Amino acid sequence: MARDGKPTRDKILQESKALILQNGYAGTSIDHILEKTALTKGAFFYHFKTKNDLAKALIEEFIRLDLSTMEAALKNTQDLKDKPLDRLLKFIQIFIDVLAGLKAPHPGCLYASFINESNLFDEEIKKDIAKTILTWRDNIEILMQNILEQYDMVIEEDLNSLADTFTVIFEGGFILSKSVNEPDLTAKQLRHLQNYLQILFVPKK
Repeated sequence: MARDGKPTRDKILQESKALILQNGYAGTSIDHILEKTALTKGAFFYHFKTKNDLAKALIEEFIRLDLSTMEAALKNTQDLKDKPLDRLLKFIQIFIDVLAGLKAPHPGCLYASFINESNLFDEEIKKDIAKTILTWRDNIEILMQNILEQYDMVIEEDLNSLADTFTVIFEGGFILSKSVNEPDLTAKQLRHLQNYLQILFVPKK
């Protein structure tokens, strides 16, 4: 009977991701991964022919989980579709609740790790990252556009750009959180965004 290699593959992905978030892609060698996983080179190369194959698998899995998280948050706020501002505030609150409970700074985002060393990756990986980030932008912008059916803005805002603020807070917040060792820093920044949105949108007269 053939052995199920998924646990080994998953272990390589999990430990490699942690190492890359800590040391960067260039700073993470296959030997480092083997040491961390206690696997042989044969076991590693059975699952990934090259380090670049590992990078593709890592980003594909990260994107899958990232989009799944977004879709779950959208589904969990669907009950407020007739109250679009409340829906957007609840959407943000879902992530605040997760990040506010951290006991240590979030390890970071694989997108940032890869983009900071973009010269090491092929165009396909960079395009996949960009496509995913734009998917977040598009969905948050739709939530904001729905708000404008019932609300006006007290100042004129570019919703396309404003939608990016959510992602910008995550990426910058993770870096700052680790720098100053404040686990709940990103959650606090998201609360600022919530407050701003509550001020920005006022009911139509």
